Amino acid sequence: MTSISTLNSEPQLTLRGKEGPGDSGSNSSPFPEGSWVLVRSNADGNSSHRLNVVGPTFSVGRHPSNSLCLSDSTVSGRHAEILTINKDLFVRDLNSTNGTLLNGRRIQHLTGLRSGDVLHFGSVMYTLQSSTDECTSSTVTADVSADALAQLQFDKLLRRPAVRPYFQPIVRLSDAARVGFEVLSRSYLLGLETPEKMFRVAASRNVEAELSQICRTEGLRIGESLPQTQFYLNTHPAEIGGTELFSSLERLRSEFPEMQIMLEVHEGAAASGTLLKEIRRVTRELKMGLAYDDFGAGQARVQELFEVPPDVLKFDVRFVHGLPFTTPQHRGTIQSLIRIVKDLNVVPLAEGIETVDEASVCFELGFELAQGFLFGRAETVAHWTSS
Repeated sequence: MTSISTLNSEPQLTLRGKEGPGDSGSNSSPFPEGSWVLVRSNADGNSSHRLNVVGPTFSVGRHPSNSLCLSDSTVSGRHAEILTINKDLFVRDLNSTNGTLLNGRRIQHLTGLRSGDVLHFGSVMYTLQSSTDECTSSTVTADVSADALAQLQFDKLLRRPAVRPYFQPIVRLSDAARVGFEVLSRSYLLGLETPEKMFRVAASRNVEAELSQICRTEGLRIGESLPQTQFYLNTHPAEIGGTELFSSLERLRSEFPEMQIMLEVHEGAAASGTLLKEIRRVTRELKMGLAYDDFGAGQARVQELFEVPPDVLKFDVRFVHGLPFTTPQHRGTIQSLIRIVKDLNVVPLAEGIETVDEASVCFELGFELAQGFLFGRAETVAHWTSS
């Protein structure tokens, strides 16, 4: 799961790694002025539009006054700008309705560009290419063609839907008994096979919440054939903070009144304790559990644990990997944190367990539940019903 990004009141500058293999550390710019081209390609990968990026400010939008005028309903009148600053290129969104994406991620601030970057203005895609770097042409064409195919297939993903749920087991560490499944979603549509691909296209259309709801519904619909168990269902950061999440959960409970549901929320995705309290209230009313996912992946927000304790706290894999080889002091710190969690009547779950040694140490430290390749990978429902 990915945590939500928030806009700060002060402008921020995001510089993306200009250093790389072979970087000598010099101050020479990788963006010579006047040598950059925006390339738009058809679904077959053939270039259909090439436009030089000229001037200190290169505007993009639906209005004819823009440097690049795009007559597409997903593009705002003044959508984005590409800026030349000291011969470097940057892009910023101009508070557009559908957003500007850089390599599949919605940008929030002024962000640096480099050759091969893929830009979405609404649903319109261009690739930034050096006019002197012919070596990148074939790679850019292949990337653009794949993305165009994904865009064409996406409507099918929402209509059918063409989501294919996979189920990864969650076990009790004391006896390795299976107590639940986390529902993960993939697709059989070309270009949309993985969650990353599905949600990248969803972000370009501003429908991440709708896709997330479909993944939960399909997961329970297919999961009904499994023996009575608990299903851990993911949320997307785009859903957090809006009332539609609560409406979707009410519909889910109405459609599956008897199924055991544990809703997973990345605790970093909630901007306030008040919001988490509301999520906690709604899940209790609907007789659903609440789990905080990826605890410790970024800034561990311990304060939320005291204010709004979940039912389950999923410790990120970085707590687990290499644990058998850490110092006693390191293990003692984790053990103390687990004691605090248990004192709050929260069940600690260790994610990403891959070896027997990791499982043994986690059990010794006080973890009660576990998930990871040691206990099973994400598989189709047919695999688990036949095992």
